[in-house]
Amino acid sequence: MRMSLSDTWALAFPVRQATNRFAQILPGLSLCLALAGLSYVIAAWPVLNRVVPLSALTVGILVGVVLRLCVTLPAQVEPGIRWTLHYLLRAGIVLLGFRVVAQDMLSVGIGGLTLVAVAVGSTIVLAVALGRVLKLPDTLSVLVGCGTGICGASAVVAVDGVIRAREQDVACAIAMVTVFGTIAMFVYPAIAPLIGLSEPMYSAWAGSSIHEVAQAVAAGFAFDETAGVHASLYKLSRVALLVPVCAVLALWWRQRAAASGDRAAPFPLFVVLFVVVVGINSLASMPAPVHAGLLHFDAALLAAAMVAMGLQTRLSSVIGLGWRPLALGLAVAIWISAVALIGAVLIG
Repeated sequence: MRMSLSDTWALAFPVRQATNRFAQILPGLSLCLALAGLSYVIAAWPVLNRVVPLSALTVGILVGVVLRLCVTLPAQVEPGIRWTLHYLLRAGIVLLGFRVVAQDMLSVGIGGLTLVAVAVGSTIVLAVALGRVLKLPDTLSVLVGCGTGICGASAVVAVDGVIRAREQDVACAIAMVTVFGTIAMFVYPAIAPLIGLSEPMYSAWAGSSIHEVAQAVAAGFAFDETAGVHASLYKLSRVALLVPVCAVLALWWRQRAAASGDRAAPFPLFVVLFVVVVGINSLASMPAPVHAGLLHFDAALLAAAMVAMGLQTRLSSVIGLGWRPLALGLAVAIWISAVALIGAVLIG
């Protein structure tokens, strides 16, 4: 049976649409991927690592912010930047589940899980309450609280997918967790001997309170190798809380939208997929090279998304937020450190 000209056009039209769409996003996507590669090079620079070790994610957003500040970007790259921030970010968060194993999370014991839950929950609640006292938007306060309490920049961008904050809120929250997490990474190993912490106490303290995964692991290994491993387990337990926290925030935001008459956002699918990936990673065994490849691919996606975030950020808007976000970030950093230290001493 021969196809008519109209049938042929109907089949070809979606293909042409997809081709045109790809051509639109390619310049911006290529820019984000190239700058993500540059971020890896900068983050791996030995001189920088000795002074201030930074992850490629943190470097990526800094590179994006600086480029946007110094260069007028052509309009052709804007669609690809927005696409990268939306889609690659969510894909990276889903694959983040390959870093979490349920068995590792449970290995910290009931006391450790209780400590982690109290530290994370109280930090987020305090951030919202204090943010309202400081007259900051709830979006910014939630992002700072989740970034501090859960896993730094990754938590900030994951929670942003639920509450849909402004770009300057996201960039400001990432700056806060990066600054105070980096300070904690250096301060913890220095003061641990002065206050007489044992290895179990120090591991619980560092893993339950330092912001980024890389920062917590680095601080752990700065004490000794055993502390590095145990601090990683506490930190991964906090990462696993990303799912219930996003679920609670999604319900809260829907109630807020209903009360104000706004259209409620649908529950984020990427959170559900993250749970599925954690389940697969916990139950299924895969070859080590495949697992390592997935982790590297995930890091690359998140780094590209962070570049896009930086390119979308207007630094003047962040500076315009003033001193209040800094006060909020400092307060919740001190809070989670104090709560985790008390808990670590009690269970140690």
